[in-house]
Amino acid sequence: MAEYEFDVAPSFAEQDRDRVLPIVRRLEELGVAVYYDDDQVVARWGTDLVEHIAETLTHKVRYVLMFASRNYVDRGLVRHQRRTAQARALVQQNEFLLPIRIDDTEVPGLLPSIGYLDLRKHDNEVIAQSVVQKLAQHRAEFTPTTPITAKSVAALAREKPKGWEYLLYATVVAQGLAELQPKYREHFLRYSPRNGTVEHGNGIGLIRDRNVLLSEIIKVAVESVFTPETQEAAFGRVGEAGDADRIVHLGELFVRTFDEILEWARGIHGTSYADDHARAAARVQARFADRQLQAMHVVAQDLRAVADTLVERLTAGEQISMTVPLVFEVEPALELEFKAALDKLSR
Repeated sequence: MAEYEFDVAPSFAEQDRDRVLPIVRRLEELGVAVYYDDDQVVARWGTDLVEHIAETLTHKVRYVLMFASRNYVDRGLVRHQRRTAQARALVQQNEFLLPIRIDDTEVPGLLPSIGYLDLRKHDNEVIAQSVVQKLAQHRAEFTPTTPITAKSVAALAREKPKGWEYLLYATVVAQGLAELQPKYREHFLRYSPRNGTVEHGNGIGLIRDRNVLLSEIIKVAVESVFTPETQEAAFGRVGEAGDADRIVHLGELFVRTFDEILEWARGIHGTSYADDHARAAARVQARFADRQLQAMHVVAQDLRAVADTLVERLTAGEQISMTVPLVFEVEPALELEFKAALDKLSR
């Protein structure tokens, strides 16, 4: 982990100094090392300020607090600060820019997908505490791309940045589903390698067995894995810390359930059918998995997106849900298509 002389440096327009200074002083009270220009008069004295700013923002601070406003976008020297910070952000994998809005001015080069705080909504204490929590997450060296190992999980649980339980769960799920992406894409291509199973008859018995199997996969998930009691045991009651090992296990069960459903459908697509009607009915049946897979995939994407801005959102008071939707429903049109395919087998 890179070491920095300063934890944060505010980047702001001179006209906004009165809005920034109370946050700087509160951060200092909380033990945060802040690079603040008025406190660096001696260090800046006689230097080329353009080079000094570039050196500071590139090599000496962990985060830049970007106070975005009309003044911030329009002023010359602060424009150089912004471009220097954005240049570093382009090459750094972990988050570096922490934007804080003063007004609705768009900052050139700042992606709209980047999470931000807003001085019109969040008071100075919320912003200061968000920075403290972000630094705790950094000390744990844990991001949504951190490999899940005993060491990385222990470091996260030790530092306990706000929402660490959610971050851990989101990381386990996101990384697990990332490994299953090829199979997920193949499912919607309706492809699977031949598995050596050959159905010579009309396949009615095999189709019934598969219906029972898929129903059981969903039932076990709903009744045993993703219950309120199971989630509370992992994430803890309100106001209590979670259990890291249980959280990792719960995330792995999410991934395993997703994979079970994929494998169920792959078994259908990988089977060879002597009867064309049996093949057609089976391939319609495989689409029963579509809605559940899509729902779980969306959950994983949402978890990953939230994890990137988790500290800011939780510190600002946002409620983050970790409920896992298991919505095994077959669309009426697909049911009719399946019934029609079965009718052809019965003739």
